[in-house]
Amino acid sequence: MKIDAGRVEAFLKTPGSSNVVLIYGPDGGLVAERAMALVKAGLAGADETFNYAELYDAAWLLEEATAVSLLGGRRVVRLRDAGESAVKPIEALLKTKSDALVVLEGGELTPKSKLRALAEKSPQMACIACYAVDAARLPRALSERLRALGVAIDSEAAAWVGANLAGEEGAIRQAVELLYLYAGETRRLSLADVQAALADGGETSMQEAIDATLTGDTAGTDRALALAFEAGDSPVAVVRILLGELMRLRVLAAQISPGASISEAVAGMRPPVFFKRVPVVTKALGLWNVGSLTQAITAALTAEAACKTTHVPDTAYCRQMMLGLASRARNAGRR
Repeated sequence: MKIDAGRVEAFLKTPGSSNVVLIYGPDGGLVAERAMALVKAGLAGADETFNYAELYDAAWLLEEATAVSLLGGRRVVRLRDAGESAVKPIEALLKTKSDALVVLEGGELTPKSKLRALAEKSPQMACIACYAVDAARLPRALSERLRALGVAIDSEAAAWVGANLAGEEGAIRQAVELLYLYAGETRRLSLADVQAALADGGETSMQEAIDATLTGDTAGTDRALALAFEAGDSPVAVVRILLGELMRLRVLAAQISPGASISEAVAGMRPPVFFKRVPVVTKALGLWNVGSLTQAITAALTAEAACKTTHVPDTAYCRQMMLGLASRARNAGRR
């Protein structure tokens, strides 16, 4: 049974008779957040020590879900990284009389996924999809959230945020909170306001790794990537931000006529480049052309797809791809 987007929040607070809930999608942060909300609702204040089990292997799912709570109350079982191996245990569980709440936390499951199909068709299961907001809808989504808080944002400012922000729920929520606080009593945000408010957010290790890659600094790429991964940034999130930067660079590179000034092209970009990033963008455009940027975009798209598969070491793949791009940019600068 699919849970419509408008009913998700209410369902997470009161899951009702659904004993097995699949939460999946490419927005891993939102998947984890909703799974935890459902766990808390299922426990309803009960002692986690005896009533909660967190698994990474579906082989133990049936045993944990049918176990009797020592202190009474409903048991909650959370299976992380749920995939096709969970189908048979779930089918067996649905035939039992267990009243445990089973929360399945999955990744990006395609329509061909047997687990997703089971969750969507079974009346005993619930299914919640978690998708990131796409770039085209992000400015509007941001404006609507701020409007609900009583804050207006200029269209140019919303476009800039949309172009510089990942569509994951966590990133959007953090940006909205920062912008709401920055707006203060004025209750309005201009382009200069959002650039100032979110400037620190763009100076993370993730952004540093991307900037180092684009400007040919292999050592800086490696160092910043290590810090980003240690801080909990996922390889997929890094690659998506890199893709956005590469695509904007390709648009700029296509606008530069032979013999024209790179600095003039950067100055004329709309939405404008944040002033602290002008040196990075200008240097990158001196190292990359439309052809090489197209190849880099292809490499990044391949990396994103690879990082989403379970058998690929995503951090190592992301690191190798970005170091390869940084090396290419460095060599271009030597010619």
